[in-house]
Amino acid sequence: MNLKLRRCLNLTENTIKTVKIQKIIEECVGVKTLIFNNFNAKTPKPGQFVMIWVPGVDEIPMSLSDFDDNGNWAITVKNVGECTKKIHNLEVGDFIGVRGPLGNYFKLPNNESKNIILVGGGLGNAALKYLATKLDASKIAFHLIKAIENESKAIFVKDFLNFNLSQSDINLCVEFDDFKVGGSTAKKFYNSKFIGRAPKRLESLINEYTKNEFSNIIVYACGPEKMIYKIFQICERYDIELQASLERIMRCGCGLCGLCSIDPLGLLVCKDGPVFRSKDLRRMEDFGKYRRDFTGKKITIN
Repeated sequence: MNLKLRRCLNLTENTIKTVKIQKIIEECVGVKTLIFNNFNAKTPKPGQFVMIWVPGVDEIPMSLSDFDDNGNWAITVKNVGECTKKIHNLEVGDFIGVRGPLGNYFKLPNNESKNIILVGGGLGNAALKYLATKLDASKIAFHLIKAIENESKAIFVKDFLNFNLSQSDINLCVEFDDFKVGGSTAKKFYNSKFIGRAPKRLESLINEYTKNEFSNIIVYACGPEKMIYKIFQICERYDIELQASLERIMRCGCGLCGLCSIDPLGLLVCKDGPVFRSKDLRRMEDFGKYRRDFTGKKITIN
């Protein structure tokens, strides 16, 4: 049997399972979180994704935004196309198809003394929410830099209020002066608001450390690729390890279609990623510049 086909036919991860939607959360304008029970599946890790199948419409990749020990999985969906529009029209009790978990994941340091910085933008905050939840539950301190385009698009802000803020630091990166969610109970959280873009806050945070401490920092990033590329440049400048989750169009999620390949290495986001480390990012000529459309043609990343 062809090697690629054998890899794709991993029955544990690549069999579509029908699951019932247990709960729907309205995160913000045009963004919903769907929670479903998938207890018989392999336990997912932060950074992995699933293929969501809507019968008669399409199958699309989605990052996992949460998971608990009872087998409840969560995906956070932005209404941007035909399939996501259909997902947004679903109700509690409806069914969808799920395949996964797929891809690799964020690797946590063995040494708890590492200084961990999470940087998320847009819907990329979904994958980082799961990672932050795992870190918080493990009592591992971290800095979270969350980029917010505008107040109407702020997701997971109330969730972050539940973190142990005595050990971790949450930074909202906004470009407007007034931002209120959750009323007066959120005051302790918004004291860390930062006016400016996420990469700028990352660099200022790095400079709070001494040069000798740079090697002890790990940055995890997920969001728009232009933002991630700027974060990569900053990490390279300070010789800091980066783990970044990249997004590409994919049809199969198992290495067959090739739409998610990145030149010149031929790495596949669905199999070799979606999380890549600095050593691979350095050799990707497409990184921050190009991706493939549904025909396989390279187009510029905006």
